[in-house]
Amino acid sequence: MTEVPDVVGLGAEDACEIVRRAGLVPFGPEGADAPTSGVVTGQRPVGAAGAEEGAPVYLWTNRGKDLAGDLVGPTPVESADLDPV
Repeated sequence: MTEVPDVVGLGAEDACEIVRRAGLVPFGPEGADAPTSGVVTGQRPVGAAGAEEGAPVYLWTNRGKDLAGDLVGPTPVESADLDPV
C-alpha cells in the first residue's frame, strides 16, 4: 500500500511526475492519457488516501489559459467601498 500524493494545484507535468514517483499511474478523466498541460483542479483518489502500487490516479486539469494575467484589482473608488478584513 502506498500513499496517494496530493497534487491539486500543481502543474500537470509536475503532478504526473510526483504520482509516478509514488508508484502510481496518472490518467486524465475517464481513463484518458495523463494530462500534459494546465493546473490540476481535482484528483481521484484524493491525496493521503491509500492505494496499491501501480493503481491509477485520475487527474482533472484546467486547460484554459492562465487567467491570473487577466485579473484587475478594484479602482480606488471601489476599494473605498470594501470592508477591511
